Amino acid sequence: MTNSLVFRTLDRQVISGLADDIAVSDARGTMSYAQLLHESACIAAGLHHMGIEAGTFVVLDNLHGRDLVVSVLACARITAVPSATGDFRLVGTPPVLHAPDTQVTWDVLDKAGRTEPAVAPVEDPDGYEEMLLAAHGDIFQVLLAGGAITHP
Repeated sequence: MTNSLVFRTLDRQVISGLADDIAVSDARGTMSYAQLLHESACIAAGLHHMGIEAGTFVVLDNLHGRDLVVSVLACARITAVPSATGDFRLVGTPPVLHAPDTQVTWDVLDKAGRTEPAVAPVEDPDGYEEMLLAAHGDIFQVLLAGGAITHP
Protein backbone atom coordinates (compact mmCIF):
# COMPACT_ATOMS: atom_id res chain seq x y z
CA MET A 1 0.00 0.00 0.00
CA THR A 2 1.30 3.45 -0.94
CA ASN A 3 1.69 5.65 2.11
CA SER A 4 3.99 8.49 1.03
CA LEU A 5 3.08 12.04 1.97
CA VAL A 6 2.55 13.17 -1.62
CA PHE A 7 0.31 10.16 -2.34
CA ARG A 8 -1.85 10.98 0.68
CA THR A 9 -1.85 14.66 -0.24
CA LEU A 10 -2.88 14.36 -3.89
CA ASP A 11 -3.47 10.89 -5.31
CA ARG A 12 -5.67 9.72 -2.44
CA GLN A 13 -7.69 12.96 -2.59
CA VAL A 14 -8.34 12.46 -6.31
CA ILE A 15 -9.19 8.77 -5.84
CA SER A 16 -11.57 9.55 -2.98
CA GLY A 17 -13.66 12.01 -4.99
CA LEU A 18 -12.00 15.43 -4.73
CA ALA A 19 -10.68 15.42 -8.34
CA ASP A 20 -12.82 18.39 -9.40
CA ASP A 21 -12.57 20.31 -6.11
CA ILE A 22 -10.42 23.45 -6.05
CA ALA A 23 -6.93 22.76 -4.66
CA VAL A 24 -5.21 26.08 -5.47
CA SER A 25 -6.57 29.54 -6.13
CA ASP A 26 -4.28 32.43 -7.03
CA ALA A 27 -4.14 35.50 -9.25
CA ARG A 28 -3.96 33.26 -12.36
CA GLY A 29 -7.12 31.32 -11.50
CA THR A 30 -7.86 27.96 -9.94
CA MET A 31 -6.52 24.42 -10.17
CA SER A 32 -8.49 21.33 -9.22
CA TYR A 33 -6.92 18.46 -7.32
CA ALA A 34 -6.78 16.47 -10.59
CA GLN A 35 -5.05 19.34 -12.41
CA LEU A 36 -2.60 19.79 -9.53
CA LEU A 37 -1.83 16.06 -9.52
CA HIS A 38 -1.29 16.02 -13.28
CA GLU A 39 0.90 19.14 -13.41
CA SER A 40 3.04 18.20 -10.42
CA ALA A 41 3.53 14.66 -11.79
CA CYS A 42 4.57 16.02 -15.21
CA ILE A 43 6.93 18.61 -13.70
CA ALA A 44 8.41 15.90 -11.44
CA ALA A 45 9.12 13.71 -14.46
CA GLY A 46 10.63 16.70 -16.28
CA LEU A 47 12.87 17.42 -13.29
CA HIS A 48 13.92 13.78 -13.22
CA HIS A 49 14.82 13.95 -16.94
CA MET A 50 17.10 16.87 -16.03
CA GLY A 51 19.01 14.72 -13.52
CA ILE A 52 17.13 15.47 -10.31
CA GLU A 53 16.78 12.26 -8.33
CA ALA A 54 15.83 11.20 -4.83
CA GLY A 55 17.83 13.21 -2.34
CA THR A 56 18.87 15.93 -4.82
CA PHE A 57 18.73 19.40 -3.27
CA VAL A 58 16.54 21.83 -5.24
CA VAL A 59 16.36 25.54 -4.41
CA LEU A 60 12.85 27.00 -4.76
CA ASP A 61 13.66 30.67 -5.24
CA ASN A 62 11.06 33.44 -5.43
CA LEU A 63 8.17 31.06 -6.15
CA HIS A 64 4.63 31.97 -5.15
CA GLY A 65 1.09 30.65 -5.48
CA ARG A 66 0.60 27.69 -7.75
CA ASP A 67 4.26 27.71 -8.85
CA LEU A 68 5.41 27.10 -5.28
CA VAL A 69 2.73 24.47 -4.61
CA VAL A 70 3.43 22.55 -7.83
CA SER A 71 7.20 22.74 -7.28
CA VAL A 72 7.00 21.43 -3.71
CA LEU A 73 4.69 18.58 -4.76
CA ALA A 74 6.85 17.76 -7.81
CA CYS A 75 9.92 17.50 -5.58
CA ALA A 76 7.96 15.26 -3.20
CA ARG A 77 6.96 12.92 -6.07
CA ILE A 78 10.63 12.21 -6.81
CA THR A 79 11.77 12.66 -3.18
CA ALA A 80 14.03 15.56 -4.11
CA VAL A 81 14.75 17.93 -1.24
CA PRO A 82 13.50 21.54 -1.38
CA SER A 83 16.45 23.38 0.16
CA ALA A 84 18.17 26.73 0.59
CA THR A 85 21.22 25.46 -1.31
CA GLY A 86 21.80 23.09 -4.21
CA ASP A 87 22.97 22.75 -7.81
CA PHE A 88 19.43 22.97 -9.17
CA ARG A 89 17.27 26.09 -8.78
CA LEU A 90 13.66 26.77 -9.74
CA VAL A 91 13.39 30.53 -10.03
CA GLY A 92 10.71 33.08 -10.93
CA THR A 93 7.26 33.18 -12.46
CA PRO A 94 6.85 31.09 -14.47
CA PRO A 95 9.68 29.08 -12.97
CA VAL A 96 12.85 28.36 -14.89
CA LEU A 97 15.08 25.46 -13.87
CA HIS A 98 18.71 26.51 -13.58
CA ALA A 99 20.77 23.32 -13.79
CA PRO A 100 24.58 23.07 -13.74
CA ASP A 101 24.95 23.31 -17.55
CA THR A 102 21.61 24.63 -18.80
CA GLN A 103 18.36 26.45 -18.14
CA VAL A 104 14.97 24.90 -18.87
CA THR A 105 11.63 26.69 -18.87
CA TRP A 106 8.59 25.42 -16.97
CA ASP A 107 6.66 24.62 -20.15
CA VAL A 108 9.53 22.47 -21.45
CA LEU A 109 9.72 20.60 -18.11
CA ASP A 110 5.96 20.06 -18.28
CA LYS A 111 6.07 18.76 -21.86
CA ALA A 112 9.06 16.51 -21.12
CA GLY A 113 7.15 14.89 -18.28
CA ARG A 114 3.82 14.39 -20.05
CA THR A 115 4.86 11.18 -21.77
CA GLU A 116 5.36 9.42 -18.45
CA PRO A 117 4.32 11.51 -15.42
CA ALA A 118 6.05 10.59 -12.16
CA VAL A 119 4.18 8.28 -9.83
CA ALA A 120 4.12 8.84 -6.08
CA PRO A 121 6.71 6.87 -4.14
CA VAL A 122 5.37 3.97 -2.09
CA GLU A 123 7.07 5.29 1.05
CA ASP A 124 9.12 8.32 1.93
CA PRO A 125 12.76 7.95 2.98
CA ASP A 126 13.37 8.16 6.74
CA GLY A 127 12.79 11.71 7.97
CA TYR A 128 11.60 13.01 4.59
CA GLU A 129 7.96 13.57 5.57
CA GLU A 130 8.98 15.40 8.73
CA MET A 131 11.36 17.60 6.73
CA LEU A 132 8.68 18.48 4.18
CA LEU A 133 6.11 19.22 6.87
CA ALA A 134 8.57 21.45 8.73
CA ALA A 135 9.41 23.40 5.56
CA HIS A 136 6.05 23.43 3.77
CA GLY A 137 3.50 22.24 6.31
CA ASP A 138 1.08 24.98 5.28
CA ILE A 139 0.75 23.44 1.82
CA PHE A 140 0.45 19.84 2.98
CA GLN A 141 -1.92 20.47 5.88
CA VAL A 142 -4.46 22.31 3.71
CA LEU A 143 -4.39 19.71 0.94
CA LEU A 144 -4.42 16.74 3.32
CA ALA A 145 -7.60 18.22 4.83
CA GLY A 146 -9.19 18.54 1.35
CA GLY A 147 -9.04 22.32 1.41
CA ALA A 148 -7.93 24.94 -1.07
CA ILE A 149 -4.71 26.94 -0.89
CA THR A 150 -5.44 30.58 -1.59
CA HIS A 151 -2.74 33.03 -2.65
CA PRO A 152 -3.37 36.60 -3.78
